[in-house]
Parts: sequence; structure tokens; C-alpha cells
Amino acid sequence: MTVLNGQRTFNFSIKVPTDKVSEVEKVIEDHANFMQEHHSYDGKDKIHLVHYYVSKADELVNMMDPSEGTTGNVNYSINEVYVVPEGIGQHLNFANKWDGMPGFGSVLGKYGCVMIVNGEVIQSL
Repeated sequence: MTVLNGQRTFNFSIKVPTDKVSEVEKVIEDHANFMQEHHSYDGKDKIHLVHYYVSKADELVNMMDPSEGTTGNVNYSINEVYVVPEGIGQHLNFANKWDGMPGFGSVLGKYGCVMIVNGEVIQSL
């Protein structure tokens, strides 16, 4: 399914020290399992998503010159796009009951750089 202008999003960017990566990736995996349990791309009996993905990359000292090396941090981007605006509220209803929410919230609070909640897609191909 194509991402369309006007659709609503969650987008989280977190910066994690290398020595905390395995701990944080367990929380991200738990979140992905939660997402799979309550969301789907077809919308049948679940919250209808357009897109969900998590990406990661070592943080570069200078993104214009990768030969300068990395900082010792790993950057993550967690992204969710919902078919209809109501998906944001539906997601929050389930998230507030999810037993992994305290851990996920802790990771976002400790390592979060950018937190977009109920974002609006304003450009899409």
C-alpha cells in the first residue's frame, strides 16, 4: 500500500550507546511483536497500517565523510503509518494496556532524539 499525504504517523528517532544496543533491541523486538499482534496491512480485525519499519545505523562522526568513522552510538528510526487518522487513537488504546509499554517508554525517554506523535504525511511519492 502506498503512503499518502494526510495519513497519520508515529516516528521516533533514538540514539543508543553501543554498549546498550542489545538491551534496546530487545525492547524494539518486543514492540515489533506488539505491533504484529494488534496491527496488520489488510486491516482485518486489527489496526490498519500502511507501513511499519525500524531501521538502524552506526552514527557517523561526519555524514559527509564516512571515512572519519563512527561516534560509538547507534541511531534507530521507528516508523508507523496508519491508513486512517483513527488508527493513532486505536494504537494508543492498545499501547496503554500493553505490558511492554513501560520499557518502551523508558527507552524513548532515555534515548529519544525526535518524537513525532500523530504526525501528518505532507509529502509522498
